[in-house]
Amino acid sequence: MNSPGGETDAAMALGHMIRASGLDTMVGKTEFSECAPDTKACGPGDLRFGVANPVGAVCSSACTMVLAGGVRRLADSRAFVGIHRIMLPTAKKIHGKKTIVLVPIPKWYERKVDSYFTEMKAGSWIVSAMQKIPDDSIRYLVTYELLDLNLITETGHGDTRTSIDICKTTPPAGNCRTVRQ
Repeated sequence: MNSPGGETDAAMALGHMIRASGLDTMVGKTEFSECAPDTKACGPGDLRFGVANPVGAVCSSACTMVLAGGVRRLADSRAFVGIHRIMLPTAKKIHGKKTIVLVPIPKWYERKVDSYFTEMKAGSWIVSAMQKIPDDSIRYLVTYELLDLNLITETGHGDTRTSIDICKTTPPAGNCRTVRQ
């Protein structure tokens, strides 16, 4: 995953889907060897080959909720996982016009997010840590904090999850796919 965040309810729903599917999550970017998605010479049916690279990948804000959805959660020390105060978009009338503004979450919503992280087996203090960081700022957590929060369950590059070698084992790993050329 490589995301600056987004909408918290959608992130929790995605986290639930990931957990229900028994999937792992990892903070990383895909580096394409050919046929990157923005390559005009490649068509919709063309194969795209790439490798997972954690260097400089970011998972912040609501992305942490998606990360928590993984059965096993991985982040390399060269990736960035950041938190800040959760805000909710709310419609308000300003000068007679309907405008969307961000407001601090009410206590009931804070409990909802806390319950989600607890269900995902993440640390009980993650929401209180989030709420201490101003919403216009990001606090990037270091590896020991991510492990202490149980926001990640292991560290490393991710080759153990994404390398072609995992498909050569007997039986092959569950995330292996056969690609025909």
